[in-house]
Amino acid sequence: MTLTLNIQGHILRPDSGEAYTAALRRNSDLSVQPAKLIVQPAVYDDIPRVLAYALAQTPPLEIAVKGGGAHSSTWASSDGGLVIDLSKLNRVTLAEDKQSVTVQGGALWGDVYEVTAKAGVDVVGSPLWFVGVGGFTLGGGYGPLSGEHGLAIDNLLSAKVVLADGRIVQTSKEEEPDLFWAIRGGGGQFGIVVEFVFKTHPYAGPFGSGIIAYPGTELENVLKVIQEWKTTQTPADRLTLNFSRPAPHFKPSIVILPGVLHDTDGARSKTVLAPFRDGTAKPVLDKVGPAPDMLTVSHAADAAMAAAPKRLIIRGTFYSDMFPALLTAVWERWVAFTEGNEDVRGSAVLWDLTSPAKLAEVGVEETALKLREPHYWMAVQGRSTTDASVGAIREFTASIVQFVREKNAELSGRDLGWFVNLSQGNEKPEDVFGANLQRLRQIKAKYDPKQVWRKGFVIEPLAE
Repeated sequence: MTLTLNIQGHILRPDSGEAYTAALRRNSDLSVQPAKLIVQPAVYDDIPRVLAYALAQTPPLEIAVKGGGAHSSTWASSDGGLVIDLSKLNRVTLAEDKQSVTVQGGALWGDVYEVTAKAGVDVVGSPLWFVGVGGFTLGGGYGPLSGEHGLAIDNLLSAKVVLADGRIVQTSKEEEPDLFWAIRGGGGQFGIVVEFVFKTHPYAGPFGSGIIAYPGTELENVLKVIQEWKTTQTPADRLTLNFSRPAPHFKPSIVILPGVLHDTDGARSKTVLAPFRDGTAKPVLDKVGPAPDMLTVSHAADAAMAAAPKRLIIRGTFYSDMFPALLTAVWERWVAFTEGNEDVRGSAVLWDLTSPAKLAEVGVEETALKLREPHYWMAVQGRSTTDASVGAIREFTASIVQFVREKNAELSGRDLGWFVNLSQGNEKPEDVFGANLQRLRQIKAKYDPKQVWRKGFVIEPLAE
């Protein structure tokens, strides 16, 4: 097999033992599928050879690409096909002038933050260290620094892509501009991005990070506080609002996870978070302190993630504002679902509240991301401790995001559609890509007419 492929990387098969088993693992146990082959390229030139081999089989092998493996679908896995596992291509290199950072396609955001933290610079990335740079970026890239600097795709300077025909091309606004447009929000349908070059920014820390938690009985008051807080929110202030049942009592709780940039000596956190402590809503837990860098922030949820059930389905969508009627209705549905079945009480709902003004400065035609009006995103994490309840979490996550989309449209007058990175693949393409779908189909026909890339959110090439 090695002689057939003639590559420098590793080839794993079902008889490869623990190495094969380890390479199959994903963030969700429900994302694991038994691949016929897993190839871990060591250099970019390995990938065209792997593609040629897979496509030469009869029938051709299904090709999946794994970056971080954090998505809860099977997009990065294959049942009986070939997985190109980019984990060995994880080098991160900061430019000498510290104005940009080059990141290989198999890197995790933790790999990036290790480099940027040492150098005293920051980059728009994921709030969680284990998320892959590739998938996160190709879907848009909403991160803790997005309030000040926009999305990851808005900070992407160039990329190196392995195309379906085996060519390796450089792409930017000047080189292969159609391809560069498509990979900024169009998902992984146009090639394997093996290298990203991101713009860096001056150090944004220290970061105010931690947790403020309330009993579920305080929901109405917490929503009042948030509505007031939003009137003074700056691009340097963000919140994630969670509906969850923390151990050991598993009572319905409202959890605020703050992210305060430039929090020197904790002074900004004290001011920014004062409304959550002034008595309107009464927290039962208040533990917020300074974190020195994004690497530390990205590891804040490690303990909770380690204890969470691994049978996981995540779906999400966009919303226009923190409408109390919307959040209260979702709260009631979530409480009822997690109350009635102990297997699924690890399920949670989260609402991101990052200032959207910066991302709205980019025109909808400038990247493949369809949504540029001010908006936020939310996600439903369906978790089950048993196989028997997997169907229930699938149904629950799908029903909640559908409800959020419809209720938000009713309250705002705008149907915002779906978020590609929080989709499962059975959504309508026009609801994911909007007015940009036609151009994406044209670019798909140009770069992947034979549909080599059929994992992820599939875009059909435009017929001639």
